[in-house]
Amino acid sequence: MIRSRHALTLIELLVAMGIAVLLAAVVFAIYAGVLRTLDSQSRWRSAAYPAAAALDALTLDLASAVIPWGTTNPPFVLTPSLDGADGIKLHFFTATPVSAAPRNAAQTRDVRAYAIREMDYALSASNAAGTNGLIRAWQAFRIDDPAGIASNRDIWGSVRAIRLEVFDGKNWTNTWGGGTNALLPQAARVMLTVGDESVSRRT
Repeated sequence: MIRSRHALTLIELLVAMGIAVLLAAVVFAIYAGVLRTLDSQSRWRSAAYPAAAALDALTLDLASAVIPWGTTNPPFVLTPSLDGADGIKLHFFTATPVSAAPRNAAQTRDVRAYAIREMDYALSASNAAGTNGLIRAWQAFRIDDPAGIASNRDIWGSVRAIRLEVFDGKNWTNTWGGGTNALLPQAARVMLTVGDESVSRRT
């Protein structure tokens, strides 16, 4: 009895190899797309997270704005940046709750305690590396800060531009504090630009 043997022809082998190459190309395209998405998300997070922190800090500071007793200068000054940067110059005062424990046994902790801080915000001009940054600087006003911190400074280098407008009861404006204005704005809205992305908030 003679048994017949069936082997792959050259055509069948080429078709099988073509299908395998096509499947490999599809898998590689999907894998490359996933890698590009992960890289894009990583770059977005590295830029957006600091901007979100800056927006949170500015929102909290604006919501805590006060007029210290005995202040003769305008308590809230907002002007466009003078150095050509797409930013602002902002100076005001905040009342910040103090949650720190007493620094020594003679002091008692008061849940009503708060600290008056003098705040400054500015968008720095481009430096030699070609990067900008939003600068937040504060210092204790008149008396020592109950938390024991005399001053502090934060820089968010991912912020490319900032737009801040305040409401006087009738109109929105990007300037405040000129002349004899001794009041605080009724509301504020802010937009930060991070690369090609923007985040905004109204307080």
